Amino acid sequence: MMALRGLLADMQVHEGVSISSIHMPKEDKAHSRRRLLGRGAEHIHEEEVSNTVEMDPEEHSDVMIPLVDVHYLINKEREAYDRLLLMMLQGSVDLKEKEDEELVLRGKLEEALAESFEKDRVAANDSKLIMQLSKKLETLLMDNEDLRDQNDRLNTRLVMLECEQMNNA
Repeated sequence: MMALRGLLADMQVHEGVSISSIHMPKEDKAHSRRRLLGRGAEHIHEEEVSNTVEMDPEEHSDVMIPLVDVHYLINKEREAYDRLLLMMLQGSVDLKEKEDEELVLRGKLEEALAESFEKDRVAANDSKLIMQLSKKLETLLMDNEDLRDQNDRLNTRLVMLECEQMNNA
């Protein structure tokens, strides 16, 4: 994707530089074009121009740089700057999309965390309720057993009283 953007940026930059480059006579533009393509002796001249930029100004204060070379370097730097600017502008759309995706995902994460927290709270309440119901059930079962024992004793006593009544009659 970046290679395609780089190609598009190069195309736009070359078009923009050819329109907005510093005014140079027709002959000079032909020379600078040859320098861009790197043909013959002009290629060596381009290296000399780039080396003059790196010279110490105090050592070579009397050196004169041709205006054509200055224009060429300015256009070259403008081209590099425009290319970077275009690539940054094209990348800002992707950055915006990714930031929007991140916000959506962050919202989903917060919803999931809230839902998980709610489920944990409900589970904790359910477990408390289950414990309370278990205790109540155990109490009721013990009461039921006590009542059965009491019922069995009363039935046994009733049978004994009826037997006594039959024996007395």
